[in-house]
Amino acid sequence: MWQDHSQLEIYHESKHGDLFNAQKKRFDLTADAKKLSTADASVPTCSTCHMSGLEGQKVTHNTTERLSWFLFAGTSDKRPNYERGQTEMKETCLKCHTKGPIDEYYAEAEAVVHATNEKVNEANRLMAELRDEGLLTPEPFDEPIEFLHFDFWHYYGRTAKHGAFIGGADFVQWHGNDELLKVMQEMKELAKELRARKTKSDE
Repeated sequence: MWQDHSQLEIYHESKHGDLFNAQKKRFDLTADAKKLSTADASVPTCSTCHMSGLEGQKVTHNTTERLSWFLFAGTSDKRPNYERGQTEMKETCLKCHTKGPIDEYYAEAEAVVHATNEKVNEANRLMAELRDEGLLTPEPFDEPIEFLHFDFWHYYGRTAKHGAFIGGADFVQWHGNDELLKVMQEMKELAKELRARKTKSDE
């Protein structure tokens, strides 16, 4: 059974989520989104960062407007509005943080994206080689390695990238990179078995 994505769980593990759960009784969650201030909600939620008019920002119903990467993709590329999206999200961060830590946070998150892209590309190359060698059928999801490959990029890769941007360290490491390492080894073992089987049948 495939797993749902973990954005909510990542948020609750993050420092923002910890603080929200500890302090939410003090928040005015009925405040007008167009007039929202840090006095109403001193800790950001998903809607604060992605939609609200915190301290005079423009309200938006487009939850992707302040995003800079296509994190849902197997290998993530920058969005066409990369610069604007990142600038607008950083404006939200600046309501509570200074520029230096924000820029450092983004640099670290983007490093996770690049590293995850490399891992996914390695898995994609392995699958392409197996298809070129005639070791996989044209039918999707009729062989164990295809399920591993799907989970590799679709769940564990996305989890690592979302964990990096939302601030959930366990989701970057234990639920993301650790699983990517483990599944890659499983895929390589299955590839070795498929190749050995073909060699034996060709003898």
